Amino acid sequence: MSDSKNGITGSLEDYLETIFRILGRSAVARVRDIAEELDVSPASVTPAMKRLAEKELIRYSKRNYIELTEKGLLIARRTMTSHKLLSRFLTEILGIDREQAENDACEMEHFLSESSMERLAAFFEFLAACPELQILIDTGFANCLEGETEHLPRCSRSICPLMAHDDDNSEGFELLRLIDLQPGSSRRIARINAGIQARRQLIESGFIQGANVILIRPGGSDLPFIVKLDGYDQELPVEIAECVLLHPDSQEMGEDENEE
Repeated sequence: MSDSKNGITGSLEDYLETIFRILGRSAVARVRDIAEELDVSPASVTPAMKRLAEKELIRYSKRNYIELTEKGLLIARRTMTSHKLLSRFLTEILGIDREQAENDACEMEHFLSESSMERLAAFFEFLAACPELQILIDTGFANCLEGETEHLPRCSRSICPLMAHDDDNSEGFELLRLIDLQPGSSRRIARINAGIQARRQLIESGFIQGANVILIRPGGSDLPFIVKLDGYDQELPVEIAECVLLHPDSQEMGEDENEE
C-alpha cells in the first residue's frame, strides 16, 4: 500500500491502530496478540514491528512487550478517529452494511486529510443537535437511492435546537460540561466548543461526538483533568476540558458504543 498522509504505509498504520486497540483493553501487547487481531501469522507481524521500531513509533525487541511511543500513539489515535468517523458516515448516513463499511473505512482512513476529518466530526455534532435532520436521513435517504423523492419528509422547523435563541420557541439542549462531571461518571460527547487549534487537538485525540468519556480525576488551575477515552487515560488542562460538552444522558461506566 502506498504512503499515507503520515508518511508511512497504510499497512503500518493498521499495525499501530491494532496495537492501540489491544493496549486500550489489555496491559500488554505481544506479536501473537497482534497476529490474532489481524488474523495473520506471527511471522508476518515481526518484520512490521521492526520497521515501526526503526521509525521510532514503537518500543520493541524480540520476546518483549510492544509499546507505542508518543509519536506512534498520536498516529494511532488519528487513524482510529478517522476510522470511527468514516465507518459511522458509511453506516449511519449512507446505509452501507457494517462489514462493508468497516472494510471501506479501513482503506479510506489512511488518506483522510485533517480538514476532512474535522468536517466529519462537525457534521456528527450538527446531526446530534438536530434530531429532525436525523429523522429525515433515516426515512428519506433510502428513497433517494431508489430514485423515489416525491414523498420525502419535510423538516418542521428551520432552526437547529442547539442554536435556539432566547426569543424563539425552540427547545435547546442542556449540555453538560466535562469540568462539571463527577469523578467516575460517564457521558457521551456532544460537541467541542473550542477554537481551531484546541478543537483539532481534541478531535485528533478521539474526542468526537458519540464517544464515551469517563472523568477519572477533576483538575484545577494547576492540575490537569484526567479522563479515560478508548481505554486510555488522557490529561486535559482546565481550559481544554471546559471546551468538551457532553450529552446529559448517563451510561454505565466504561461503556463505549463506538468501540471497535
